[in-house]
Amino acid sequence: MSMTLPAINKSLAIGIQTSRTHGHILVLHSTATPNAPAYNVANFEHRTWRSAETFVHFAVDDKVAYQIGTPGYRAWGAGNVNSYAPVQIELCEFSNKTKALKAYKLWVELAVTMAKQYGVPLTLDDNNRTYGIKTHNWCSRTYGGSDHSDPYGYLASIGITKAQLAKDLKAGHATGTGSASSTVAKARATSASAGKLAVDGDWGASTTKRLQQVYKTPVDGVISGQYPWKNYKGAVTGFQYDTTNPAGSQVIAAIQRSLGLKADGLLGPATIKAMQRAAGTPVDGVISPNSRLVIYIQQQLNAGKRPF
Repeated sequence: MSMTLPAINKSLAIGIQTSRTHGHILVLHSTATPNAPAYNVANFEHRTWRSAETFVHFAVDDKVAYQIGTPGYRAWGAGNVNSYAPVQIELCEFSNKTKALKAYKLWVELAVTMAKQYGVPLTLDDNNRTYGIKTHNWCSRTYGGSDHSDPYGYLASIGITKAQLAKDLKAGHATGTGSASSTVAKARATSASAGKLAVDGDWGASTTKRLQQVYKTPVDGVISGQYPWKNYKGAVTGFQYDTTNPAGSQVIAAIQRSLGLKADGLLGPATIKAMQRAAGTPVDGVISPNSRLVIYIQQQLNAGKRPF
């Protein structure tokens, strides 16, 4: 059964300021600003859209949608695809999984409602360049003018796959997501039963061993020879630290070589940022608990691929 659509607050709408669009694309974004409600997004874009040259049509959180741009007229949210997109919608990101899934459901339903209003097919990231629902990731890859890759990294962190998103859009509402805890528990149980890594964003010995296997370095489940960087210590396990002259890790060096970096084996902020850019996750040089970067790494390893 479909949920009630979020109320649409138009108090921060900027009105018609741009030209009409001439395509049938609806762009899905996520904010990359953890725990900021829709009001914050809309208020910022309302104040800065001219100087920052960035705004979308709607921002959705777990309770409400704020309108910013005018649907049917260009927003400045996804680079060169903007003129084809009468609607662009931001999903607010939450670390609380219950709020995150509620916001996701409202985001899906608003997207489907707007898609039907503007003649947008309920397809996701297919090869049609002027029709369909597209993620910012697809827009960046297909049209350029932007290097963002949202929302897939964030969706993965709350247990939503691309296939689930496509299914929900086609159904017209979120299906089978359940509670946040049950979603994560099911994902972990499925991974365990299939002999795969739990996609939980936590970097431990199992993730390290799989990395060592795919990069063909000695397999011991330990990231050795690291300086005790504050940007991840406490969020990872099985790392060995040296405060004076750390020798580095062979598997980290292998990852650095694949990214075109100096292969010193030290997982410092610059290496983490390069990994985040390659993964399409927020770039801050930090590995946090339940890290989106680590979720990406685990997903790639479960698919039998080198993450970088």
